[in-house]
Amino acid sequence: MIILIVILSILVLGLGYVVYNLNRKVIKQEGIIEYQVGYLRKVAYLISESKIYVEQLDEKGAFRSDDEVGVFFNFMKEIQETINEYRLPEDYGKATK
Repeated sequence: MIILIVILSILVLGLGYVVYNLNRKVIKQEGIIEYQVGYLRKVAYLISESKIYVEQLDEKGAFRSDDEVGVFFNFMKEIQETINEYRLPEDYGKATK
C-alpha cells in the first residue's frame, strides 16, 4: 500500500511540474503574440494613413502623368494599391470573449 502511495505521489508531482512548465511557456508566448499584434496594428495604421495621403494628393491633380514627377507619382500609387492588400481588419488581435 505504501508503495502505491509513493508511486502516486511521484506521479502527481511529475504531472504538476509538467503543467507548471507548460503554463509558463504559454504565458511567454502570449506576451510575444501581444507584441506582434501591436506591431501589426501600427503597420496597418501607417498603411491606412499613407493611403489617405496619396488620395489627397491625387485629388488636387497637382501631378500630371506626362512629366517625370507624374510618372513617379503614378508608380507610387501602384505601390500604395499593392500595400493596401495587407491592411488588417479593425478587430484584428482583439480578444473574443
